[in-house]
Amino acid sequence: MKSFRLETKREPRIALPSSMSYVTEGVQYVGVLKGYYVPNTNYYNILPQNVKIEREKSLVVGEVLGYNPLEKLTKEELNCIRLLDLEVDYTKTKLERFRTVRSQATSDELVKKVKNILQENISLRVESSLPGLIGWWENQTLHLLQIDTLREVKIESYALQMDIFSRNVGILESTVMLQKKAVFVGCGSVGSLVAVELAKAGVGNFMLIDNDVFGYHNICRHQCGIYDVGRFKTDALAERIFQINPYATVMKKNCMIQEIDRGEMEDFCNEDTIIIGGADNREGDLYASDFALENKMPFISIGCWERAFAGEIFYCLPNGMPTYRDFLKAMGYISGRVTQNRRFYTTEEDLEKVSFEPGISADVNFITIIGVKIILDLLNRSTPGFIQRLVPYLTQYTLVCNTNNPQIGGEQAEIFKYPLQVTTSIYISKQHINNGAI
Repeated sequence: MKSFRLETKREPRIALPSSMSYVTEGVQYVGVLKGYYVPNTNYYNILPQNVKIEREKSLVVGEVLGYNPLEKLTKEELNCIRLLDLEVDYTKTKLERFRTVRSQATSDELVKKVKNILQENISLRVESSLPGLIGWWENQTLHLLQIDTLREVKIESYALQMDIFSRNVGILESTVMLQKKAVFVGCGSVGSLVAVELAKAGVGNFMLIDNDVFGYHNICRHQCGIYDVGRFKTDALAERIFQINPYATVMKKNCMIQEIDRGEMEDFCNEDTIIIGGADNREGDLYASDFALENKMPFISIGCWERAFAGEIFYCLPNGMPTYRDFLKAMGYISGRVTQNRRFYTTEEDLEKVSFEPGISADVNFITIIGVKIILDLLNRSTPGFIQRLVPYLTQYTLVCNTNNPQIGGEQAEIFKYPLQVTTSIYISKQHINNGAI
């Protein structure tokens, strides 16, 4: 037998910043409620007032008053409202819902009266398409009513910084991570994923360097989407970071790293900074590496080989380790030789080809996420109690293989014994550097 289920509207709920939902140092929040409303879940998401989110895109959904707008209602009328809140059931008629209120004005009249009172007390214009909210304080407790239904809204208080990073506790401590800094040389498929993951890890300071504009061809591998087409990649990525951590500091540079005033970069950087190379050419990463070495900061370069069948990760610390320049010399790049299947890193003449180099997101991300884990190890190398996950087991230069199928990787695929291989045995020594080979 076919059964039918009559849907009832969900209980109204609201995510409210703790600074608004509790009395803090004797101060009660009074003012506008601005955020978003999700109709099918009957859920309000109220954004904090002091964060770097594009609040102009959010809507006014309600207001908290400094007084109780219903204080003039009779006891019986108040009881009626409470009954409505408890017994509301959209499978019943209005008469059934108000069956206990016979001597009072009709239910429709009472509801109309209360709604008029609430509307008259709202000074700010609530978006007309939304079921507005009105609230007040009583006995140090905040009460919120949904005006359309006269139902009390369940408040789910949150502390933004604590709640966002609560699942990282014991692994990455937010108080430490918020002090960390990352400079991104390139905000493409690699840079955008690294930035998003570091934001989720709690890193609090970003410098984004890229002069490219986001296009439709970027969507399938980038962390940004269709609404970002036509924007600078730095602007689009900054917005993604703020959506994760609205307290972050983001500096945007729509240019190549070589064009940035070095003094400005030096002012941004400190001992808690890492330089991340994800440029479309080795020259950009080389410049970034030299800057990192001069300023005693760790550096990492992450890049994909042709069609992203494999990729390479190189890092160095300012402690006498072989540098990125040493690495390129050992490869023979300095002498003018450019290796075949490393088209992600290319010469300036081939940049146009690189922009449309095929390679699926899953393959790019597999390489990149290993780089992210190394970055977290490097950023926390001096953090008490932090356990490094990859750096103790990898060498400076790591090759990551997505597939060893020669139909995808060509002759270069032969260097990998099996797919999903991560090398742990490639060393860069002074002998390699002098001989010009790894």
